[in-house]
Amino acid sequence: MGVAMVISRFWVFLLSLMFFTTSQAEEQFQSLDSIYAIVKETIARNMSPSAEYEINVHPLDTQLKLQNCPKPLEVFKANEQMKAGRASIGVRCSADKKWSVFVSAVIKVYESVIVLTRPVQRGELITGQHLSIEKKDISNTRGDFVTGLEQVENKEAARNMPAGTVLGLKSVIVPPLIKRKDKVIISSGQTDFSIQMSGTAMMEGSKDQVIKVKNDSSGRIIAGTVIAAGMVFVK
Repeated sequence: MGVAMVISRFWVFLLSLMFFTTSQAEEQFQSLDSIYAIVKETIARNMSPSAEYEINVHPLDTQLKLQNCPKPLEVFKANEQMKAGRASIGVRCSADKKWSVFVSAVIKVYESVIVLTRPVQRGELITGQHLSIEKKDISNTRGDFVTGLEQVENKEAARNMPAGTVLGLKSVIVPPLIKRKDKVIISSGQTDFSIQMSGTAMMEGSKDQVIKVKNDSSGRIIAGTVIAAGMVFVK
C-alpha cells in the first residue's frame, strides 16, 4: 500500500472522527433555534387573531450551552395577551438536569392609523389636508394612536410634530369654543322659555366646560356651561 493511500485514509478517518464528535456535541446541547421556535409560537398564539404582526427574537449568546432536554420545552412568565413592543418570555426544561432561560423579542404590530402628511406647529389647526391613513408599526406609540380622521381633524396640535408622525389623542387639543374676553350670549331658563343677555367671557372654555362670564348689564360674574361657540347656559 502506497504512502499516499495511507495518508489519504488517515485524513478520511480524521474527518469522520471530527464529524462524529461535532454531531455528538450538537446532540448533547439544546438547539437555540428550538428555543426561538417555541418563543415565536407562544407569541403568535397569544396575539389577537385579527392582528398583522412581525416577531423579531433577540438571539441568545452562541456560547450558551444548555443540556439537551428530553422533555418538551415549557414556557413561563408569558402574557396571556401579547401587545406591540418588547416582550420577555421564559423557557425551561423540567427534566432531571433542569435549566431555564429568558428570551427577549420585539413585536411589531401594523395598523391603519392616522398620519401627518406635513409638519405642524403647536397650536396649529389640523385639517383634512394634513392627514392620511397609512399602515404603520405601532409598537413605539405606547398605545396612543387613532384610526379615525374625526378623532383629530379640526383640532389643535398639542406640540410641534414633523410629517410622518402617527397621531394619537395626546397629539391634539380640542380648540376652545370661547376664548377669554370673547363677547358671548348668556342664556338662562328652560327649553321652552329662556332669557338671553350679553356677556363677556372671563376665561376660555370648550364644549360642556363650566366657565366664568360677566353679565355686561349688571357687571355680575356668574358661572355658565359652554354649549356652542359664543353661547353659555346658566341654570
